[in-house]
Amino acid sequence: MAIGPSAVERWLDLSTEELRAQVKQLVSARLPGDHAVWQAIRRHPALVPRVRGVLSGLAATAAGSKDEAMQKVWISKARAALDQTTPAVVKTARKPVVKEDPVAEPEPVIELKQPEPQQKQPPKPAPTMLFQEPS
Repeated sequence: MAIGPSAVERWLDLSTEELRAQVKQLVSARLPGDHAVWQAIRRHPALVPRVRGVLSGLAATAAGSKDEAMQKVWISKARAALDQTTPAVVKTARKPVVKEDPVAEPEPVIELKQPEPQQKQPPKPAPTMLFQEPS
């Protein structure tokens, strides 16, 4: 079965093993979080927890293998792609640009006060030290 937004629609009907194979293939593809496949998965509230469960299973099976570090990175990116929210597209009408003559306003004068010099205290005398000659 191919990975694509239209194929994700059929993932709800797959068995756990078939879904595991599809998710493993998706994780290995390392698609960005804003890819159409991840968007299609996020649109199905019932599919997201199933994919999370499969990702947890993949992480558990990767433990102790020689590719554990690489698999953990890919799985964490896949989890981040599931958590990613897509911002709604906001369409705004363009407003006409009105050119106004700027009125020259005088800049406010800011008076800076210099900090008052701190009075220095005289240094404390060093304590006297007594040395004894070795006997």
